Amino acid sequence: MKKEQDIIFHTGKKIFAPALNSFVLHVLNDAMDRGISTLFFLARDAYLYYVIAEKYVKKFDLNIQCKYLCVSRLSLRVPLYHLDIKQALSYITLGGVDVTPTTVINRAGIPEEDKPQFVDRLAAYLKVQKDEQIPRHRLGEVSNLLKSDEDFIRVLAQHSENEFTNALKYLDEMGFGAKEKIAVVDSGWVGSIQQSLNVFREHLGVQEPVEGYYYGLYEIPASADEQQYHSFLFGPRTGLKNKVLFNNCLFECIFSAPHGMTVRYRRESDKMVPVLSEVSQSQIDFMNQLESIISDYMDELFALHNSFEEISGLINNPASQKEIEAALFRFMSKPTRQEAEVFGQLHFSDDVIDYDNALLAAKLTEKDFDDNHFWRRVVLELRERIFGKRHVVNISGWFEGSVMLYATQSRIKSHLWSYNHYKYYLQYSKRKRWLRERERNEKT
Repeated sequence: MKKEQDIIFHTGKKIFAPALNSFVLHVLNDAMDRGISTLFFLARDAYLYYVIAEKYVKKFDLNIQCKYLCVSRLSLRVPLYHLDIKQALSYITLGGVDVTPTTVINRAGIPEEDKPQFVDRLAAYLKVQKDEQIPRHRLGEVSNLLKSDEDFIRVLAQHSENEFTNALKYLDEMGFGAKEKIAVVDSGWVGSIQQSLNVFREHLGVQEPVEGYYYGLYEIPASADEQQYHSFLFGPRTGLKNKVLFNNCLFECIFSAPHGMTVRYRRESDKMVPVLSEVSQSQIDFMNQLESIISDYMDELFALHNSFEEISGLINNPASQKEIEAALFRFMSKPTRQEAEVFGQLHFSDDVIDYDNALLAAKLTEKDFDDNHFWRRVVLELRERIFGKRHVVNISGWFEGSVMLYATQSRIKSHLWSYNHYKYYLQYSKRKRWLRERERNEKT
């Protein structure tokens, strides 16, 4: 146990704290330069950003306000479903690591008593069990089936309208409707929450769109204004190598919060409050430990340096930035076995609902590792696309961590090398696809 704590402490102080501070310093400086009055840090990914930013604001009396906003993709999407059913169905049937009839219906956010009938209908149509993975190429069929189900659409729209009133009131009480220049801060990846928040902001009577700061963006919504999305480590058009060396699943597991996901909102006394999902005590303990490490790191910074400008110059100069990123990438793409043991045991979910039911570094076999090699993945994807032959590839939220824990010692390097090439192919293909979609949208 002490060895585990030592690894968390060392990694937290040498890798996590510098990486988080570098991003937060960038956000604060850029936001103040742009005249942004309030930064809304989005739960849960931006919890530690918020903690750090508040320390800087209070220590150096910075001319900017920071607020912590309890939102999630689910808590914002469900209230908006009734405004655009087509968009709602695309969210509900989105691909993922483990998409089943149950998870699809859960994404709809409908009342618990209504879920079983639609899960059963979906499972029967697909001829799978309710908790069996749906082949990715059949998700289009799922969307069409739900679209034609009048009962489902009625329940979906009715529940969405009810939740919309509560969500709008919560955001209003938090000051999200203030007629001032504001921005949100989040980990990123696709920036869909910013788009949802803009819809609420319009309903609050404010036309000026919210801006967004993100650690990294693989893409943004096709219709979104790129000028309103500010990425740090990589963006939709840039940073291919950084995307390959980075692991967003690992990042989300580590940089989270000591509380559950925001599910919806309800009235308590005279105000709206978020309803949070349950979270394990181990998650709370881990986050509290990490927050303590980061707090100590900042106390040391404040003891050695007298101004915000001095600390910004120390951390966010090109040489320091390169060193910080190199340490983060090494940890993510080539972890030690000890690092993989400690951080690979964190629980992971890539769905809009936090199921917390899978280990980040999943236990894979040599066949699983081989299936994730570049040429093998390409062949399997082409075979499924052309012939419809399904082959489920077992994947891991942190593949590199799984390799260090479960691969044959003599094959570790080859597995990492081959998977690295697949990630280049994957990220290049995603960028190319996003750019094509972007160009089509601009022409129309």
